[in-house]
Amino acid sequence: MKKPRIDTSRKADIRAVCGGSGSGKSSYVKAELKRLKPPRLIIWDPVDEYGEVATVRVTTCRELADILSRYPHGALKIRFVAEGQKNFEFWARCAFAWTNAAVVAEETADVTSPSKAPPNWGQLVRRGRARGLSPIFALTQRPAESDKTAIGNATLIRVGRMARDADRKMMAKELDIDYRILTGLLPLDFVERDMNNNEVKRGNLTKRKTNLVETKAI
Repeated sequence: MKKPRIDTSRKADIRAVCGGSGSGKSSYVKAELKRLKPPRLIIWDPVDEYGEVATVRVTTCRELADILSRYPHGALKIRFVAEGQKNFEFWARCAFAWTNAAVVAEETADVTSPSKAPPNWGQLVRRGRARGLSPIFALTQRPAESDKTAIGNATLIRVGRMARDADRKMMAKELDIDYRILTGLLPLDFVERDMNNNEVKRGNLTKRKTNLVETKAI
């Protein structure tokens, strides 16, 4: 029997990853991609830092569309090295149409705004599972300045060290913890909340051990 075009059996796996420069966001995502080994991967990579996990590099919308059209079903790991919301929206539209792939969006604060997600990006996050897009990683240094679509739909929220008080307070609320816990994070420390069981854990990227964090009483 011919394999279905879209794999709708995949569970929702949307990971909102927040943290300042040097907090370990990209290192975490790269490690997860190496562990999961998705055969199909599409990355919005404005600073060109994912060459070790996606060897095919394109820089224009035409290049992106052309190569994706040549691999409607086959294995391909590609990164789109570009900037600007127009290019980001084109990338998101292509990822949604391509289907059956892992997705990474770097620095969403640069291409989205707090008020509303751009249409194609919003569609990718909200409806990506039905298109076989999993996992979806959304990364930002400034969550208070990014659209909240990824956080609102996240199955996992992971927060590293952040310099801005507004970002720490916002993410502490999402994690349901005292924001002073985030104030005390060191580089490569993280706090994450698994939305499937509502457990909140604290750890360090270089260590396997994690500890449960007490959430606020409702």
